[in-house]
Amino acid sequence: MCRQFITAGKLSNLRKLIEKTYNEDIKIKLLGEIEKEEENLEEEIEKELEETKKQKKDYDAVLTHNIPVISYSNGEKFLTKMKWGIRFDPEKKSPLIFNSRDDTVQTKPFWKKTFDKNRILIPMLGFYEWQDKGRKKKVKTKITLPGRNLFMVPGLFWKSKQDVNEFTLITTSPSSFMKKIHNRMPVILDDENVFDYFTDSFEENAAKLKPAEVKVKTEEEDQEGS
Repeated sequence: MCRQFITAGKLSNLRKLIEKTYNEDIKIKLLGEIEKEEENLEEEIEKELEETKKQKKDYDAVLTHNIPVISYSNGEKFLTKMKWGIRFDPEKKSPLIFNSRDDTVQTKPFWKKTFDKNRILIPMLGFYEWQDKGRKKKVKTKITLPGRNLFMVPGLFWKSKQDVNEFTLITTSPSSFMKKIHNRMPVILDDENVFDYFTDSFEENAAKLKPAEVKVKTEEEDQEGS
């Protein structure tokens, strides 16, 4: 599973990184203002750019927070923010679903339909897993991909009863290296034609849900998790 990852601190920074990595110019549309075009956001974006000069360019994305994602509507890709974690009934304290299994999105009706209709891409600079060291000790391990400053993980979203866009990311079985760390990992899409995820058929996208045999770099963090 994945319950924490690294993303760009600001949408403006992330947009620059996407353009540099994929040669793809993606507009920014703010959550709750999805119809508000980027040309009407110039003042907000300039303010972001000024703020980022004083801040780190990346940060750890955590559950239930609004996280940058790439969405798709009417033939247009855009950066926005969505809440990480789907909770079907907050009043009844239903579980928070933050990862969707590759087999689940291909077989269970709700998830299958959502995977087909409500696709997003989650840009990551890295992610974390908690490695079991035995004796009930788990160590937080940072995982990045050498040579890739940015990579894309497929996800899906739904609109809650409170009219909030909530998302999950899709996980799969571990690669040969990740088996040493955890029994699941995020699906990491190939950089080539990565944005075809929005327009490919259900069957074509289902075939992409597999462990990525990529080189990774690991760093054990001082903080321990459970």
